[in-house]
Amino acid sequence: MRLSSKDHLRVDELIEICKKHQGEYIPGDHGPGSWATTYSNQFIEASAEMYAIFERSGSDWPVLTLSQYLKRAGIRSCRGSTMNIDKVDYLYITHLKSKVEKYK
Repeated sequence: MRLSSKDHLRVDELIEICKKHQGEYIPGDHGPGSWATTYSNQFIEASAEMYAIFERSGSDWPVLTLSQYLKRAGIRSCRGSTMNIDKVDYLYITHLKSKVEKYK
């Protein structure tokens, strides 16, 4: 995979967005005390754009690449776990797959 200078800069910006919006997010339509956590919209959009950048740049497995970048940055899942390949695969299937196309 080869990232352009522009893509490197954008990925760095997106990592910062993910850091800022990582962890537990409870949708507004859920009441206080709800245990139904998910990822924030900002986290999902930033992750989707990163996935698209990695795919466009020739990553053989963008899910793995995204996982590596998120882990390296110390970014946690919506329930506080390490962003391992299983967590990122779930994130992709559940949230990113429908959004990635607009970033290609």
